[in-house]
Amino acid sequence: MRISPRIQFTENIILECGDEAFETKGVDLSLQGIKIENTYPEYCKDNVKVSFELNGKPVTLNGKLYRNEQKEMVIVFKESPEKIAETVGSYITNKIYESGHCPFCEYPIQKTDKYCPKCGMYLNFSSSNVIKVINDFKLGKVIEKLTQEEKDSIVETGISNNMEMIGTNEKMKEVFHLIRKYAATDYPVLIVGETGTGKELTARAIHQKSNRANKPFIVVNCASIPSELLEAELFGYEKGAFTGADKRKPGKIELADGGTLFLDEIGDMPYNLQAKLLRFLQEYTFERLGGTQTLKADVRIIAATNVNLKKAIEEGRFREDLYYRLSVLTIELPPLRERGEDVVIMAKYFVDRYSKEIGKNIKGLTKDAIDLIRSYSWPGNVRELINVIRKAVVLTDKEYIDAEDLDIKVDSSESENISNILDIRKHTERLEKKLLREAFIRTRGNITKMAKLLGISRPKVYKLLEKHNIGEIHIK
Repeated sequence: MRISPRIQFTENIILECGDEAFETKGVDLSLQGIKIENTYPEYCKDNVKVSFELNGKPVTLNGKLYRNEQKEMVIVFKESPEKIAETVGSYITNKIYESGHCPFCEYPIQKTDKYCPKCGMYLNFSSSNVIKVINDFKLGKVIEKLTQEEKDSIVETGISNNMEMIGTNEKMKEVFHLIRKYAATDYPVLIVGETGTGKELTARAIHQKSNRANKPFIVVNCASIPSELLEAELFGYEKGAFTGADKRKPGKIELADGGTLFLDEIGDMPYNLQAKLLRFLQEYTFERLGGTQTLKADVRIIAATNVNLKKAIEEGRFREDLYYRLSVLTIELPPLRERGEDVVIMAKYFVDRYSKEIGKNIKGLTKDAIDLIRSYSWPGNVRELINVIRKAVVLTDKEYIDAEDLDIKVDSSESENISNILDIRKHTERLEKKLLREAFIRTRGNITKMAKLLGISRPKVYKLLEKHNIGEIHIK
């Protein structure tokens, strides 16, 4: 399990041990240390200095000498994360982008990629916060640590500079991948998903990463505008076009020229207006209401809906030809209940964000609150989560938000899940498994050392390993 890259490094190295100095060569370099040729005395171990050049500049780092399982000699760095980031981290980052391939899976990357498009691993190691995460790495704690240390750049939020777009599970990684891909084109995009899943944020992210980013991003909610006014809202109108039209008014399509028009809740657009939108998508020309002049607009259309459009087509409520025109590229946003630990990560972020906004010093969420958040189905998705956390932040006087502070209404179908919060047996087994995995990693699976570390017998260790299915972890 490797979250730190390793690159070939065969430069000359000076190894200082007390008053002695030895010249050797490197083999490979990582953020934790450097593997070297075996050309130094055995007594050089605890406090050594290693000097070499990175990008033509001399660098000296403190370290400790080890012989690994393959009998190779390795110097493990004993420096601050700030110094490692400034020296080795920056060097490795440059080499990664120069190679044009991810160091973890060899997938091709661009210099603008902060994450590997295939495996999702982070590629920039010039930040001290990234180094801290890697140095403190414990299985099962990575995501939580990442969000604590570098919320704005490590977790997948560079996609739109908006933390409501946090994503760590595979479904959201696929969404981010599609956003990057679709942003490079001008084809229409259809975003589907339940209410509150972030459809507008996704549309904005596509716009912000496209070559239209400096042009307008215009939003029209097709469900909130009366059907008789929606046509005028989209296409504009001339003076006298209808009662009350006392002057010419450009429509949203005209205002979005050069940029992106986001049609939210497209499934609620009146059927007769769908034909006019289809015509615009075919020719990118239109006429204002009451006008005779044909106008042209360079607009990218992104549409979104929580309606099953295929079913709406069968029921005669949505045009099939418009559907196929809009769905050239499609993104399906998963509901929050299918996004695993994202809900906890987001809840922690929103607590921090809203407590700072109103000047409170709320440190986080209690274990019971986190369990409740995990167990709840979130029918309102991210929007509901934001409202629940914001209300709790305003009302609580505690340092940590507890389950009773969360205004979550649990129906009978979910009451059994919520009752598990107080299940001592399940909590005990969870802690047991966590400690066992920690011990397994620290001792590299040495049963005797694990038994000593955990304060139990060797047979008990074997029994617990079998019980929790631990033992297939390979550390590189």
